[in-house]
Amino acid sequence: MKARIGIVSSAVAALALAGCAPQPSIRKLMSIAPGWSGELIPEVDESYAGWDVEIGDADNDGLNEVATVTCPRGRMYVFERTARGWITKSMFSNLAQDYPGMGLVAKVVDLNQDGVNEIVAGTGQENGGTAILYAMELRGDTLVARTTCRPEVNCSSCTHGIACFDLDHDGVLEAISAYCGGGEIVRYDFDRYLTTATARLIHQLSGSGEEFVIADVDNDRSAEYLTSNGFRAAEAKVEIYEFDDRGELVIPPRLVLDGFDGQSCFYASLTVGDLENDGLNELVVEWKPEQRVNRATILAYRVGTEAQVAYTLAYQDTAFDLAYFEKMMEIADADNDGRNELVVSTRGEEQSEHIESRHLGHVFLLEIVDGEPVRTLLADLHEGKAESSRLAVGDADNDGKNEIVLATGKGNRRKPGTSYVLLLHKAEGSTR
Repeated sequence: MKARIGIVSSAVAALALAGCAPQPSIRKLMSIAPGWSGELIPEVDESYAGWDVEIGDADNDGLNEVATVTCPRGRMYVFERTARGWITKSMFSNLAQDYPGMGLVAKVVDLNQDGVNEIVAGTGQENGGTAILYAMELRGDTLVARTTCRPEVNCSSCTHGIACFDLDHDGVLEAISAYCGGGEIVRYDFDRYLTTATARLIHQLSGSGEEFVIADVDNDRSAEYLTSNGFRAAEAKVEIYEFDDRGELVIPPRLVLDGFDGQSCFYASLTVGDLENDGLNELVVEWKPEQRVNRATILAYRVGTEAQVAYTLAYQDTAFDLAYFEKMMEIADADNDGRNELVVSTRGEEQSEHIESRHLGHVFLLEIVDGEPVRTLLADLHEGKAESSRLAVGDADNDGKNEIVLATGKGNRRKPGTSYVLLLHKAEGSTR
């Protein structure tokens, strides 16, 4: 658990203008809904340009950048919009310290609340072994590793998320991750100077930790810990835990959602936000009943002492391809109309999951209009170019408006390939 500190990678080693090399037309990569426009940020020589996408001020210059983590080489990229176009920086290679390996998580966050953002990253170990957590700082064009941790308390190989929150109110954020594989929930405590990270196992799920958030899901002004406990036949659950006054997880969970309409499920994914635009959060859960049957049910819940379904956004729907949504759902004002929507992308790479796929590569906008769910197909990725995408919503190009950033993937994630980072935005003056 000792930290290793030093210079990891210089950005200038792989600095390029996205426009210098010939780039494919955006229309050759995807079909876009009327009233929306697209932009290619870069082409990436990885089969997956981003297993996670983050929009934030990664280099502390007061402007947002886009950070992604890739496979199979386990790179971290930072993309920056300048007056000359998009700059592509390869900040880090071989995050997993093995090949093939995955960069699975990237979060831009000020861990010790000193006004300087760090990048927290987590890995996927394709050849087995324990996943690695990094806390890094981008200083100019150089990425410096403040802390790394590969804890003995974790036996799982894949980091499916990292949530940072000041649980113990000491002014330094802690990181929590529920791991894919064995379902270990591991808490990382950093010292104020970010030179050490101490890991401890705070709970063990019955299944795999597939996705999780820390959010005020029941609108009581206190944050809860929500996790998807699944990837087990007929055993997927969404579990909601409270924190005590010391920031410790209260076991057992306060509330457990176990499938829908009496249907047990294999998989669940989740996100939290104000979908109804009434100032209160809802919990959105996507359920997949069977591993090899690609049907998705997406439900929005109001959570109090119980969880009540408020909206059915999709029901046993085949339009979502593999029906896995890890890092592929976000509630935000994607079209800049002052109201939140749910943005959903899809996966279609059967070579990674060994499940038959239709390679749909869709991006949807789901919103509540006059009390009813409305769905718009925003983008349809062309099968020859991309089969999947992960997403983030935010002001990626610093124009004061939100965009949707997509990092695409195609084929076997363990093998080299070509992928893209794309930007979708509402066309100027469009009311559609």
